[in-house]
Amino acid sequence: MTVIYQTKMYAPTTDVVDRLPSVDRVTNWDIAGFIISIISHLLDVLFDCNIAYRYYDHQQFAYFFTTLAFILIPAFINTVFSIRMYMLDSDKDNADRSATLTDKFTKRRLCCFAVLIFQLAPVLRYFDALQYALKSKRAEKNKDPENQRKYYELMVKEDSDVALLRVLECFLEAAPQQILQLAIIFSTNSNDKNSLNQSDTFTLFHQLLSIGSSFVSMAWSMASYQRLLRVSLKNKNNISWPGTLVQFMWHFLVTVSRILCISVIASKHLVPTILVILLHWFVMTLWLSCTNQKNNFCKHNKVYDMFFYSIFGTVYIFTPVTLVEGPTFLKYLFFYVVLFVENTIANVVWYCSADPTLQEQIYYKPIVYLNIIPFFAGLIFMLLYYKVFHPSTGYHRTQAVLPS
Repeated sequence: MTVIYQTKMYAPTTDVVDRLPSVDRVTNWDIAGFIISIISHLLDVLFDCNIAYRYYDHQQFAYFFTTLAFILIPAFINTVFSIRMYMLDSDKDNADRSATLTDKFTKRRLCCFAVLIFQLAPVLRYFDALQYALKSKRAEKNKDPENQRKYYELMVKEDSDVALLRVLECFLEAAPQQILQLAIIFSTNSNDKNSLNQSDTFTLFHQLLSIGSSFVSMAWSMASYQRLLRVSLKNKNNISWPGTLVQFMWHFLVTVSRILCISVIASKHLVPTILVILLHWFVMTLWLSCTNQKNNFCKHNKVYDMFFYSIFGTVYIFTPVTLVEGPTFLKYLFFYVVLFVENTIANVVWYCSADPTLQEQIYYKPIVYLNIIPFFAGLIFMLLYYKVFHPSTGYHRTQAVLPS
């Protein structure tokens, strides 16, 4: 199951096509990338579980159960998606998948439970891709070009599948976890100017570990997502490494602004914030289902289709992810106007409703700037990407091509 990405194509002049090359080789960078992905994901899970334990140890049970829910619910969704994707892939003529780690785990209920608890769905996919990469590398050493190419293609297919799990893990677990921990920090510090005793400082350290690991996980996922999708599509031109960096900065900065806005307003007005987020999710889910009516992602299964749109409606709380080929300019315009209005209202309400204790906090005014500046900086990177670095325009072309 691969999500089709991007806009209609123009004839490039100097671009290179991201397709399987005539001589398929797995590089050491590919293997290192899988290992880094596995380690970064496991560290993110470890730090999140650690902060949940700290809340439990300090008898802050409300924070404990909320943090635990933000760990387990995304893990369940990712596991369901991974199993569904595996079932769809198994329907195809692909006997090699029977030997994968994902296959072994999905056939055992106890193993499925372990995958859910420890958020191992993306890790299993990483191990499968790593297994194919090593087999392709071994075939290359044995001068077996047929198996070298076969396992390389399987690696690319597996990597494109895990790209979807990456973006889901990024915005269903990492981003909400950042919002939760930041909101707890803002709420705790704003209630008492001298609240940071030794115990609170120790807890703050673990909170920052959780936030930092989530940012690293998000950055790694977003940096590779679009490029990995294009590698798996033979008719798509590649995103250059400078283009990948610009696109990463675009999504990263907009997401940072969004996370900070939601965090600060939730720390003071939790219930209204939740209601606005639910309304945003509902509108985005309907919008996705209406704009993608002709594209069924789950073999014409309406239930799975609606589940798919509802999950990506959650992703659209933070950033747009193009799911099908087609015009994107109006979609981006609509989404970012909505985002700008919501962020502005959140900033104004938080700033104007601040009590004297909050106004004395060192972050009171700087946080407003941090909510605004990254958003517009991200939009500047978006325009730069489409004007200069989009694969359809070519790296050296001077004429602008806005999102089509």
